[in-house]
Amino acid sequence: MQIDGKYGIIIGMSLLSPLSIAIIGASATPGKVGHDIVKNLLTQGYKGAVYPVNPKGGEILGKRAFATVKDIPKSVDLAIIVIPAAAVPDALRECGEKKIPSAVVISAGFSETHTEEGKSLEEELKQIAKQYDIELIGPNCLGIVRPSIHMNASFAKELPPAGGVALISQSGATAVALMDSASTLGIAFSSIISIGNKAVLDESDMLELCAKDEETKVIGFYLESIRDGRRFLETAARVVQTKPIVLLKAGTSEQGKKAASSHTGALAGSDAAVDALCKQTGIHRAHSYEEFCDLLSVLSTQPPLLSPRIAIITNAGGPGILATDATAPLQLPALSSSIESKLREQLPPSASTANPIDLIGDAGVDRYRAALIACREDKNIDGVVVLLTPQVMTPCEEIAENIVDVMKENTLMPVVTCFMGGESVREGKNILRKNGVPVFETPERAVRALQALHLFFCQGDKRTKNAPSPIRTQPALSFLADVSKASTSASSLPSAKQGFPITPRGDGPLLDEQHVSKLFADYNLPLPAQALAKSVEEAVKIAEAIGYPVIAKISSPQILHKTDIGGVRANLKSKKEIHQAYNDIIDNVQNFAKTSNEQRVTINGVLVQQFLPVGNEFIVGGLRDQSFGPLVMVGLGGIYTELFRDVSFRIAPINVEDAYAMLQELNAWKLLLGMRGKPQADIDALAQTIVKIAQMMHECTEILELDLNPVLVGSFGIVIADAKVIV
Repeated sequence: MQIDGKYGIIIGMSLLSPLSIAIIGASATPGKVGHDIVKNLLTQGYKGAVYPVNPKGGEILGKRAFATVKDIPKSVDLAIIVIPAAAVPDALRECGEKKIPSAVVISAGFSETHTEEGKSLEEELKQIAKQYDIELIGPNCLGIVRPSIHMNASFAKELPPAGGVALISQSGATAVALMDSASTLGIAFSSIISIGNKAVLDESDMLELCAKDEETKVIGFYLESIRDGRRFLETAARVVQTKPIVLLKAGTSEQGKKAASSHTGALAGSDAAVDALCKQTGIHRAHSYEEFCDLLSVLSTQPPLLSPRIAIITNAGGPGILATDATAPLQLPALSSSIESKLREQLPPSASTANPIDLIGDAGVDRYRAALIACREDKNIDGVVVLLTPQVMTPCEEIAENIVDVMKENTLMPVVTCFMGGESVREGKNILRKNGVPVFETPERAVRALQALHLFFCQGDKRTKNAPSPIRTQPALSFLADVSKASTSASSLPSAKQGFPITPRGDGPLLDEQHVSKLFADYNLPLPAQALAKSVEEAVKIAEAIGYPVIAKISSPQILHKTDIGGVRANLKSKKEIHQAYNDIIDNVQNFAKTSNEQRVTINGVLVQQFLPVGNEFIVGGLRDQSFGPLVMVGLGGIYTELFRDVSFRIAPINVEDAYAMLQELNAWKLLLGMRGKPQADIDALAQTIVKIAQMMHECTEILELDLNPVLVGSFGIVIADAKVIV
């Protein structure tokens, strides 16, 4: 959707502020969806023209029903289609001929049925929408709701409160549930758009639309899939600079479901790309429906938290401790001496003016007000969490009203609350919510909500810097294409060593050592000295040329995990050890070939490689996600990679700043800094390697997955001890 294009303003208006709506499939029968949508529009305050469309004509809820949209004498901005799936294409074509710019197909029976008929019908809708330039939402969706103009063009029961949250939901049921509980959750909406199957308009289009909408202050997504991850990332990186985005991602991707060939693939699962998306753009990721609601509430009602310095006000020690435990990385500074002295005069001797500020159990309105004003006036405090438990003497409603009053006096300091309890605090909570003060059920949720306000403020610069941009403008490599061509030929590729044939790519998923070496040389990635041996005698010659000790590894395009089948021997220090290792490796691989399910195991030879001293072992990897494209990973490497799963992902390409951020997310970061007297590792060399692998994944589209494991990180530089490239 080209929001900035020639028809951008018209399209935005036709979806969010239509002056006229046609309901194709309108019904006079109560209980039918076509009846309920007409009723919603006519009875909930929508002021635009409503045109029921039913082939029988007649009258529906006091409105003339037209046999087709072509019979409507005036122009129509938006069509709502709710008829059997098989009839939808013809109806949409009529909308095109009527020059209706936007349509919402509520009807089900398309690709979600996983039938050829359903898929074919949906493809037909795409073609019709393209032919007539129709902005199409759905099919298989709830509809669209715009509370500010009282437009409920959906089969949801009632309009939610009007406000600043735009909800884009792939699930109609989730949207209905959130709308129904909006008042209880303290959430008010600029729009609710159910996108269903996303035949034409998808989440990126909706993001563009909401970015231009002046009513929208926060954009919330419930998604089960992301069609074009790259476009969504680039759009979100731009939009989130001015409007916070909250994402609740459900379901698992195809990448996560299939069996992974590499450590990187096994570690990625279904969430790696989504986590990377959120980290690179500044999107707030909600990991549960509860957290989703909390984030929408606080981000839509409170100003940013300008620093991590907050105060906790409580009338009970226990909740104060729980909130304190949840504050990291926020800070609880002491009040300035003058402010603290003034506050102490207004509190009983048993109260505490430390942070948390404990007003003790019999606190009333005056103590809460005094503490709030003290925090508001103190330059050390930029946000407040107010906790309350209902004692016999606690005037919950009056305290809530005073919190609202103090906030109105200073709209620049965010305040979140937690009124713990049930019936005793119910009315106090209602007062807070009605006045735009977030109230949460637990101290921990209140503190986490305040953290989100600081995250949105402090990541402004990072959001701009982390938007993906290619490091090189032209792909540097052509030989991978040559490998691809060779895989279709019956002949082997030319070898660096005369008489040593290299198996073409088509014989297995692994790129052979010769081409790995050339690939890594092109990207200036350091590999140890190595060569391929086809006999024991050649293995000895190579070892002596390299210099002992050496390591021997099987070379086979079918064997992905060499150590698991006895295909590796390390720290070989003599001719005798080379003889033994070579024969053992070949025997082990041949035994594996006999007992495995592999139809064929090709033995290229044994790779003899310089043996490197033990150092800090890391893994750098890459894989190709179905929606987001190339990802890059770094983590703790060696044999413990999948045991500890200490990894971080980003969507490629990235810059050095991104690479450092990835490393700092690891528990293994302390290893790089130096522990127990060891010198600091060459962090910059490792960061540069991550950037290069990200660029390789971005440029070399033939690569599906790769592992550099282990990458030995020393005080001065790094060496890639083993590399696996799956093409």
